[in-house]
Amino acid sequence: MCGIGGIFNTDLPDDELKAALARMERSMLHRGPDEGGTVVLSQPRGGLAARRLSIVDLEHGGQPLGNEDGTAFIVLNGEIYNHQSLRDKLTSGGHRFRGHSDTEASLHLYEDHDVEFLKQLQGMFALAIYDTRKRRLLLARDGPGMKPLYYANTARGLLFASEAGALFATRLIQPSPDPEAIDTYLASGFIPAPASAFRGVAKLRAGQYLIADSTGLRTGEFWKYRYATPSAGEDSPHELEEKLRHAVRSHLAADVPVGVLISGGWDSSLIATFAAAIAGVRLKTFSVVFPDSSDADESRYSRMMARHLGTDHFEVEFRAAMMPDLMAKVSKHTEEPCASAPLGVQYVLAGLVGAHVKTVLSGEGADELFGGYDRFRVSYPYLLRRFVPRAPARLASLCFGPSRLRRGLRVLGAADERTADAEFERMFTPADKRRLLRPEFCAGGPDTQAVLIGSDVLETCPDTLARRLAFDFSGRLADAVLFSGDKMSMANSLEIRMPFLDAAVVEFALRLPSRWKVHGGREKVVLSHLARRYLPREIAARRKKGLGYPHGLWLAPPCKRYARELLLDNARSGPFDAKYLQHALARWMSRGNTAASAVSKLVVLQSWWNEAFHGSGL
Repeated sequence: MCGIGGIFNTDLPDDELKAALARMERSMLHRGPDEGGTVVLSQPRGGLAARRLSIVDLEHGGQPLGNEDGTAFIVLNGEIYNHQSLRDKLTSGGHRFRGHSDTEASLHLYEDHDVEFLKQLQGMFALAIYDTRKRRLLLARDGPGMKPLYYANTARGLLFASEAGALFATRLIQPSPDPEAIDTYLASGFIPAPASAFRGVAKLRAGQYLIADSTGLRTGEFWKYRYATPSAGEDSPHELEEKLRHAVRSHLAADVPVGVLISGGWDSSLIATFAAAIAGVRLKTFSVVFPDSSDADESRYSRMMARHLGTDHFEVEFRAAMMPDLMAKVSKHTEEPCASAPLGVQYVLAGLVGAHVKTVLSGEGADELFGGYDRFRVSYPYLLRRFVPRAPARLASLCFGPSRLRRGLRVLGAADERTADAEFERMFTPADKRRLLRPEFCAGGPDTQAVLIGSDVLETCPDTLARRLAFDFSGRLADAVLFSGDKMSMANSLEIRMPFLDAAVVEFALRLPSRWKVHGGREKVVLSHLARRYLPREIAARRKKGLGYPHGLWLAPPCKRYARELLLDNARSGPFDAKYLQHALARWMSRGNTAASAVSKLVVLQSWWNEAFHGSGL
């Protein structure tokens, strides 16, 4: 696990290039505290930088790493779980290895298969290969989107890095807000790739690669979320178990101890169960508890699971009163506004885990693959769409502020099913944003277009559930949940591995019929079979409870006071219209949790703004 960066095709003099690469490396120290390195290359002129959190091949896994004759170099952030089998084939083909790292195997695989090598990598990764023979740079990001990668094409060269701050550390570009990205954020709660919160800075899409050479930049896809022909029988639970056990085994491979996150729900409990059986050693498990919130607290079940498995169990508390002190930290490390994941909770939990182990397994991804959220079971607005005229529903929605009723009306009034999915998740409407934002930050464009699934993906969806799962997996999971999980874990020098997002498990889910996901009012049907077989009865009987902030967090006095002070004190130096915000805040804060959730999205945006442009900055 690393922080990677580089500069390609630049005219910088030697001393300036070396200094810029060194600043990139130092800016990502938290992502790799164990060691760092840079290399300057001349064909074409540029270089690579990396920070390393050493987990595999502690002695020989340093980066940047070159091939046998020094004509190609790689930096890789992540883990390639099938690197040993790849190494065996490469060795028999004549490649010589200096160590046993997954990074070295990936570089040699590229030498043999060019861009097609990406299809053979099983793991989570963002990587860059600087090929001096072909005078080109290759960037790529894993299929589900577990590792982020930013880039900016500037007059002084192509810059890329795991974090936006590393681009700005070169001093070749300066951070500037992107109104269109802010527009999408206020609608959806996150900023989907390829956009970023900064003008002129892009993010590589999940499953995408980019090639830079003398002809310019071009992108392509080596993986995309697409459904296969449904194929399943009564042995589907057994097939999933085999694939999940294999994934857990491969994800446990490391030269350092590996822990497990447990919440007391099915996903993490199954991962922990299989890990305990495979590891052969006493596991360390970790969870977050919510002493002030009985609705969010799952400590009874996580402790039950820890006792059941006999693990060394560690807990950390999260309280609403902690949020005011946490906001600046999480905003600094997230680097972009993201309100679709509980950043504060993720940060506190990662801090606990990082103090004990370098890497940990989690159950992330199961809900998006197998239909774990309540909203997938019952969706009344969708059922009513065939009976309600579109235009009157859209008109009626204008009469309400942030509320479930307004959301339902906008779903009913959406032009098509893809748009309805985006409206179901929408918080602020275009009319809201014209009142909220100062004129120079009003983009006025199609603010949800970027989060819609593509028509090519839609064509493969066999039913409504499949379409909505595709929307969640390709959007919120990749660009909010996994994005924030990477940022919060790496802020604490921690790697999170996700067996449910293993290539074989994802491919299984994409050919599994919807009746095995949500059926008869039950979610994750195929996983329920494994839960009943392997988990304590009380845990197997539970319904889904996602990791999130406690209900009513932003109505708690410390958070309510903090939100008001942050927004009103900074309104004249941020993106918001101060006069409108002052009146709207009092109204929203008195309307309950739905309206308070709208306030939280503004708090996240303003906190990011302060860190990026007025605070310690990026």
